[in-house]
Amino acid sequence: MPVKIQVVETVIAFSLLVLLVVFLKRRGFFSEDDGLRYSRLLTQIILPAVIFLQLAFHAISGRQFLAVLAMFTAGCVSLLLAWIIGKIIGLNPPKIGALMITSAFGSSALLGYSMVEFVFPNNPQAMEDAVLISELGVGLPIFTICPVIAMHFGSMKDKPFLWESLVNYLKSPIFIAVVLGLLVSPLHLAKDYPLLAPFFEAFRMAEGSLSFIACLILGLQLNLKIVKNIFTLVIISALIQMVVQPYVAGLLANYFHLSMEQHQVLVLISLMPSAVLGPVFATRYNCDGETSAALVFINIILSIILIPIMFGILG
Repeated sequence: MPVKIQVVETVIAFSLLVLLVVFLKRRGFFSEDDGLRYSRLLTQIILPAVIFLQLAFHAISGRQFLAVLAMFTAGCVSLLLAWIIGKIIGLNPPKIGALMITSAFGSSALLGYSMVEFVFPNNPQAMEDAVLISELGVGLPIFTICPVIAMHFGSMKDKPFLWESLVNYLKSPIFIAVVLGLLVSPLHLAKDYPLLAPFFEAFRMAEGSLSFIACLILGLQLNLKIVKNIFTLVIISALIQMVVQPYVAGLLANYFHLSMEQHQVLVLISLMPSAVLGPVFATRYNCDGETSAALVFINIILSIILIPIMFGILG
């Protein structure tokens, strides 16, 4: 089946599951705290298992790091473009910061892995590329650059938090899984290696729940009360995040002569809607957290349309 059709089917499948969760939430099936619990489950257990499983059994090539560089560069271009547009249209500093945070780095871990898993079924190489691009090209910038932007454009200047956020990321199960996977990869272990096989099988079981848990979290996070008077920012943020950024990533993929599959994975990861961590930093540093949260929410909705369209054009 053509990749473009698989992307459309994936987005539709995601939408149906998310809408089901929204319906169940309205019926009282879930509580307000369930989103946080499932987010912790995803970030502390499921994602680390997936990351380690994909990295541990595949050698890392130089072209994969070129893909990481392309992703990071595309994100920085998006940041700069959001700042320029914010200045041109006369936004106040907190709104400029909110626009930058929600226009540069996407939900690669929350949505990206699941999307790659569906679009490239039974393709460990594609998932390995996605893990590296996501964790090194998106994850690290979110935990380092976004707090700096929120501090600079917000009203609070609590500088030590930048170091705290970086340390927390370096101690997180996700980053530890990346390091362990990279260290184990040169050992060329077999998945049926004695004593370790049960652990590897447990990781595969956790990997199987990735897509459903991601949809569950999104459904629990969605707030259907859309904040008014941000239509212009919605259009700007969505165009930068899910049009300009994948276009730049695709250009860099061609420049670096990446393979067609790496090109497609890179574009797909760069197409993800705004990262849900952005509003956390914006709220902490009084960088218009309300606007940031609304932009993230609407970007997730718009991704249902923009992902298949843009992937069909650029992928």
